[in-house]
Amino acid sequence: MRGAGRLVHGGRLRTARVALAALILVGAAGGCAPDARQDARLPRPEPTTRSGPDLSDADLWLSFERTTVDYDGSTAYPDALGGPFAGRVVTANGGRVEQVSGADGRGAAVAFPAKCTATSGCPSAMVEVLPSPALNPRDDEFEYGASVWLSPDQTTTGSNIVQKGRFGTAGGQWKLQVDNLAGEPSCVLRSADDELIAHSSVSIADSAWHQVVCRRDREGLSIRVDDTVDRVDGRTGSVSNQSPVRVGSPGVGDDDDHFHGRVDDVFLRIEPPA
Repeated sequence: MRGAGRLVHGGRLRTARVALAALILVGAAGGCAPDARQDARLPRPEPTTRSGPDLSDADLWLSFERTTVDYDGSTAYPDALGGPFAGRVVTANGGRVEQVSGADGRGAAVAFPAKCTATSGCPSAMVEVLPSPALNPRDDEFEYGASVWLSPDQTTTGSNIVQKGRFGTAGGQWKLQVDNLAGEPSCVLRSADDELIAHSSVSIADSAWHQVVCRRDREGLSIRVDDTVDRVDGRTGSVSNQSPVRVGSPGVGDDDDHFHGRVDDVFLRIEPPA
């Protein structure tokens, strides 16, 4: 993974994790589910020993290092921070999510089915995290992204890397996608009334790992590919929906915008309000 520094851009680390975790344990003992927005966790060892970005204060981190078995027998990837989330594998037409070497050869990543020229019935697959209010940024500043590998022959006219919500979803959407055959990514942010799209000026379709980060602040939306930042100014309203987080595709249907490369270290970080 390129860029081993932190992915924080002026954000604040979450505090009082231990105290909040204690409250969560008390609530669980009393039969009450904790407010998902108060997503505190007990201190845990680092999930891997590999070097890379510090995501220890993320709200979601799929590192794809470990696998578990989901309730329906499918493969799942637990949250690297030991939180309540897991990304379960969903497939169609014999598609598979394969575990491969991670960014820059460290750890593990996932690879999605290759591009298919048939008009229907192509193998498809995605990783899905079930809906949670803790994954809605609402009005807060936030960032999300992944490390991405894509070859020039696997680009399409639109492929989605990670998203929560689809076009027209009530409550809005956040999404990272690849826009075109040239392999140029963009960040999409929609609220009920507003939309911002930040297009990158560089391609990621060169069979190399790239770190891609989308960030919404008070002034607009930016996309960073390694050390190159492109930005669009503007305001967006609250983004809050009841959709899952999906990696690799918005769905497994014939007309969905499938991504055909490799993905590592998918993350979401929501900054607490001032």
